[in-house]
Amino acid sequence: MGECIVVADFGLGRTKIGAYRKTNGKYELFSGSIFDTPEGGLGEPETLQTFSLALEKLAVKGGQLYALFPRDEKNVVCGEANYPMGSGKEIERIIKNNLSSFIPEEEDQFHYDWRLLEAYSSGQGRFQVAAIRSSYMDMLHEMAERKHLKLRYADLNENAVENLAKLLCRNSKYGISSTGDATAVVEVGHKSAKIVVVTKDRLIQNETVSHNLYRLDKILAGNMGDMENDPGVSPELLKMNPSYVNKVSQYQSFLGALSTEVIRVIKQSISGENRYHLTNIYFTGGLYKIPQLVSTVKDSFDVPCFAYPLSDFLQVNDNCISRGNRKPYPTPDVFAASLGALIGGN
Repeated sequence: MGECIVVADFGLGRTKIGAYRKTNGKYELFSGSIFDTPEGGLGEPETLQTFSLALEKLAVKGGQLYALFPRDEKNVVCGEANYPMGSGKEIERIIKNNLSSFIPEEEDQFHYDWRLLEAYSSGQGRFQVAAIRSSYMDMLHEMAERKHLKLRYADLNENAVENLAKLLCRNSKYGISSTGDATAVVEVGHKSAKIVVVTKDRLIQNETVSHNLYRLDKILAGNMGDMENDPGVSPELLKMNPSYVNKVSQYQSFLGALSTEVIRVIKQSISGENRYHLTNIYFTGGLYKIPQLVSTVKDSFDVPCFAYPLSDFLQVNDNCISRGNRKPYPTPDVFAASLGALIGGN
């Protein structure tokens, strides 16, 4: 058995905690928990309190902890800027002197990091700078230590999805053969979709767009009638059933807004000065199976659209997830970002 790695993915809708080990070249999810993320995200004390309780119940005795966070522009902030290339110390100094561009206030209360996204021939580089409140990182360290885990890696959810795209490009079965080709990965979560477009040797786009599909939860719950008391019916799964969502008058508006944004981001990425040939699109995440989303995007590009081949890289053991009452059993798609973290952290 390989070393245990626990991934905490603090999603906008649900927080997913997965314990993994690598066996026979594939990551195995053998223990985990899912709980609804409070509306305020990391800003709500309940979020980390619930996380701490779930972490204690995991069937692990030690290992490493990876954490993934969504942007909220208050507790987790991120931005991009162009700076002159140089040594690590020189770039660190430039970024530190320009932190106010990313953190408008209370700079001393944030932990930050940066990475180079792209180097230009002009001597400039495009950098990503991300920051999280230091108090949250301190609490995560303390919670990890109580479980004999070492917090080794922290990143943004969107960067984990970027790693999924890079995994495909490196894979002999799914990789891109021509430098002029591009592949897109779309991860549809509770309140946002992350869209990554890559070529054989570079990242073209990594963008997050918001959507209103989460509003279907309350709309459908209010129209369940006699099904409300049926323990065999999961309100969450009704969102995947055309018979129910098509009865919601707002659904086409929700769907249209999201699909338009996904199409826009991909089209802008492959057009312009450097045109690329889009070969295929991969979908993943807890909500990509929402009715008509994949077909709408496919019709716009006329390229094959696939479910992300998570089963080639990730194995989910039966009955290993602790979940709330009447919650559907999680599929590997829900843990897509976790796989990205495992790849990026190693």
